[in-house]
Amino acid sequence: MRSPKILAAALAVLAAVALAACTPSAAAPPDLTEIAQPTTAPTVATLGILGDSVSLGVNACAEQGQCAQASWSGGSDPAVGSVAARLAAASGTEPDVVNAAKDGGDVEDALGLADEVVAAQPELVTVLLGGNDACAPTLDEMTSTADYEARLGQLLARLNTDLPGATLLVLSVPDLHHLWEIGRGDATAVQAWNSSPSCKNLLGSADDDSAAANERRDAVAERVVEYNAVIEEVCAAAERCIDDDGAVYAYPFTTEEISSIDHFHPSIAGQRVIAEIAWQALEKGRS
Repeated sequence: MRSPKILAAALAVLAAVALAACTPSAAAPPDLTEIAQPTTAPTVATLGILGDSVSLGVNACAEQGQCAQASWSGGSDPAVGSVAARLAAASGTEPDVVNAAKDGGDVEDALGLADEVVAAQPELVTVLLGGNDACAPTLDEMTSTADYEARLGQLLARLNTDLPGATLLVLSVPDLHHLWEIGRGDATAVQAWNSSPSCKNLLGSADDDSAAANERRDAVAERVVEYNAVIEEVCAAAERCIDDDGAVYAYPFTTEEISSIDHFHPSIAGQRVIAEIAWQALEKGRS
């Protein structure tokens, strides 16, 4: 079951989406001219990034592969309005960006890559991890919820210890099952998923609507819900940690906000959504 925080976030996000749908400029690049520095991160000379392919902008641009300028966290594309771009607009100074995200990386990989971020001594670190812990060749190969909790706890404790004073922003895992749902009727998406080795426990045999296939996908969906509950708990126990109240998970991504290359990663528009959710979380601070 979804936590009360995630259900509340879902209602808030749906309301915002309904309002945006009535606004002609909803799809335009974000206007950052009047943006203010959040009190949760008053000075950010360096931004550190730990995550996976989403934070690397994979398949967001016209060609397959990484597209760092489209990253929701550290990207430079004005159409995205990344966290880094918003920090620059608010302060007048572009932060240095240390992107230690790993394509295909999970929370255990982030533990090994934390040295790169720590060495840069950033004042803000963004974390978006869990998609690859849930995506696996089989259900048995998913990261267990207990292991995810332990590793995320170790990661945040390491950052708290070695980056005294740094703000940690941890976003929820997107609703992966929703991505399958919105693409399952698209023959191109189904063909791409069936021919890809990625996330077979969710996307394998994408057009199979049998009870066994649906139970398999439901198990992945439930694991993501469990991860997001862990994120809330572990972040609340850490120092200077802000989570998004489940807002990335709750956001109902549309086909336009998903890459036309693999029908799974965020497009430029999807990266813009995540950047806005991240900034709103920073503005709100800890609840």
